[in-house]
Amino acid sequence: MLVSNILFIVAGLLLGLAFQGGWHLFLIPVAGVAAALGYMNLPRVPGGKTASIPVITKAMRATGISPAVAPDLRNGIKPEPTEYNEPSSALRVNQVWARANADVNKALGDYLQGLKRIIPNANTLVVFSPLRNYKEWGIRAYASDPNAQVATDVRITENSGLVSQLLRPEVNRLLEGDLMGGKTLLYYIDNPMIKSLVAVPLLDRDKNRIGALVVDSMFPNAFSQTTAQALTFIASGMYTLCYKSFASAQNYIAQQQFSVLYNYQHKFFQTMTVKDIYRQIFEYVKANIPFDRMMLLALDKQDDLNLHKEREGSVVCCDGVDSEQFANKRFTLSDKGLAIMALFHNRPVERVFSSNVSQYIPRIGGQEKRNMDVRQLFVMPISTDSKAEQAELAICLESFQSGRYMEHEMELLKAFASVAGFAYARAIQFEKGKDLATRDGLTGLINHRTLHENLRTEKIRADRQGYNIGVLMMDIDHFKNVNDTYGHPIGDVVIKGIAGAISGEIRKEIDVVARYGGEEFVVGLIDTTPEGMIETAERIRKAVGKLVFDVHQTDPLRVTVSIGAYLVKPGTLDMKKAVNNADQALYKAKEGGRNQVIQYTEIPAEIPEPEK
Repeated sequence: MLVSNILFIVAGLLLGLAFQGGWHLFLIPVAGVAAALGYMNLPRVPGGKTASIPVITKAMRATGISPAVAPDLRNGIKPEPTEYNEPSSALRVNQVWARANADVNKALGDYLQGLKRIIPNANTLVVFSPLRNYKEWGIRAYASDPNAQVATDVRITENSGLVSQLLRPEVNRLLEGDLMGGKTLLYYIDNPMIKSLVAVPLLDRDKNRIGALVVDSMFPNAFSQTTAQALTFIASGMYTLCYKSFASAQNYIAQQQFSVLYNYQHKFFQTMTVKDIYRQIFEYVKANIPFDRMMLLALDKQDDLNLHKEREGSVVCCDGVDSEQFANKRFTLSDKGLAIMALFHNRPVERVFSSNVSQYIPRIGGQEKRNMDVRQLFVMPISTDSKAEQAELAICLESFQSGRYMEHEMELLKAFASVAGFAYARAIQFEKGKDLATRDGLTGLINHRTLHENLRTEKIRADRQGYNIGVLMMDIDHFKNVNDTYGHPIGDVVIKGIAGAISGEIRKEIDVVARYGGEEFVVGLIDTTPEGMIETAERIRKAVGKLVFDVHQTDPLRVTVSIGAYLVKPGTLDMKKAVNNADQALYKAKEGGRNQVIQYTEIPAEIPEPEK
């Protein structure tokens, strides 16, 4: 505090010399530096006579603050929290801007208090700054005599008084030395008679008028050209101070966000599954972006055998208002919705909805539940290739407040989407490589080696928990005749169709199904009974028998399967032996006439392998 006081005294002395004119004017920049250093050494506690309206400058636009970007901060009001998710990081960002705003208020107030003490006969000094646009100014800070009553909520627009002349590009300063009989100014409540006034515009680096510095007096001819020239230098220093303060706040926010983004990037590199990517995207948004509803949309993996099929997807994560209505909801890229539009065109979509508009624009499709209280929507697509026509993922955010998603949140999500897209591509590639090693390329079922690994794991669990495992070995009857008569492409269609029929008759999340090799399939029924095992086997046999394959001939192709079954009880045979037993029962089913289910009950006599 002592250092600050010394620096302010030095600044005041230098300014006092500067007002003598002549070469002393060159001391003004030095005085500005001393005042800025004094301000930087002040304790960070807001004070002084300052209004609650920030200086909206080009610098603030460059650092993310503008009338269009932060209307709540502009009025000195902390935004009301959303009804569902208000992340702590958003509060910290608001606190940083509020701190920078308070620091600028304090600095400008100190500037004006210092000027009032060294400018003779000065009554009130005011700094004006833009409100909603550059053509509307309000009081940012002021210093005046104790008995003066200043209206801090005043609005200066074109043709609204003497000070409004500075809104005109051709007016570079105001210097009135003997106002006829005195003149009232718009920013006074008690309307004292002002005899003198000097004012200069605040200019940014592009020479745009972003406010004004005004000094008035009760005395005639209180100010001179030297005073006006000195105020021009001081106004420039005020702008620089504001710019540096808000730029520093923006840099701090960017550093914090970069740190958060880096941490998630590190998590992404540790993640190898697509589901984990979904979860981490959700966690990042919930921790950093406010919303009343958030959805994560994902397109299904594209089937290499159906590249021309219309792409479909689903809502893989949903949180917030009416989330149960959207969770796992299916869609196609031809559906009409704002979130679908972002996916289809791989471009962000932002909409603000008026409370007076009764028409609802779907997010996913026309059958969804409508909520007319939503005031803003923002959708950020996530693509593994930024140049791709379509995106694979999209984050859809909705808020009951119209100003929730601004430049700050949009840029934050844009940077995150780039990292998430790279991680998503990596996870897809990993899973694709894993599938190639563990799954059959034609049917998508697990292969022979993976089947035995899974059954071995299930057997350990079954022994520990005391339940049975049913093993079904099945084979397509007379499949060699199918290949010889219709060709291998039709044979592949038959195998793929039967794989689908088998998968449709078992519990997808519990049981195990594999293409064992050629035209053979194996199913592991987890926690079943002898009756349940046979019942499932019969359902599979009948489902296959109902399949019809178009072979471009008069009669369609129909096929059947023979099935061998074996029930593995806790603590008995290992699974490899159990599969062999089911295989023995399968041979018996084929020998007995095919298209039937035979359960292995005893070690049969050696049976010659029938023709398949």
